[in-house]
Amino acid sequence: MAPDTSPKPQAGGAVIASGSLGRIAAVPWKNEGGQTRELCVEPPEADFSSFAWRASVADVGRDGVFSTFAGIDRTIVLLEGGGFTMHADGAQIHDLRECFAPFSFSGESDVSVRLHGAPTLDFNLMVRRDLASGEVVALSEQNSRRLPADTVLLYVAQGAACLSDVSGMQRQLRSGEFVRLREGAVLPDLLCAAGAMVLAIRIRRKT
Repeated sequence: MAPDTSPKPQAGGAVIASGSLGRIAAVPWKNEGGQTRELCVEPPEADFSSFAWRASVADVGRDGVFSTFAGIDRTIVLLEGGGFTMHADGAQIHDLRECFAPFSFSGESDVSVRLHGAPTLDFNLMVRRDLASGEVVALSEQNSRRLPADTVLLYVAQGAACLSDVSGMQRQLRSGEFVRLREGAVLPDLLCAAGAMVLAIRIRRKT
């Protein structure tokens, strides 16, 4: 029997699930041009046609074409590697060269990428725009104490961090680990160690 690599549910409090990138099996992209590891999808078990939002980490090892997703707003963040240029409609739309700098684009765009050299690791957020809006905020030691409103997921992109709340909860997080936060809950405080970088995913549901 294959090991269970899904995020582990947590009892009570703002943290409702946690996991580690290294324990998640890689699966092919929708267009089979690369591979990805899914951190979280809402609703749970939703497929590409039915998710409200989805967060994942992808490996890009060669030039190629991104999958298209009608009705989806996307945000990409370079985590490791040399990065790549992004092209659509015959023109360059972005140079993804700086780590931890989010870039947003439409899922309908036919985007191709050209690597600068080394393979890359990148974080991806996809949000169905009819249902919600989303944002990725990069947090460091200087701006990490109070989490942004509507934060639903934290991913430690570099270094180490610690979550704490008024009940006395203390949770240490290392690079590659993530926690799913209960929507609408009182958010814990986050303390980033020197040199650490944490991605906070904000989701605002539309009524």
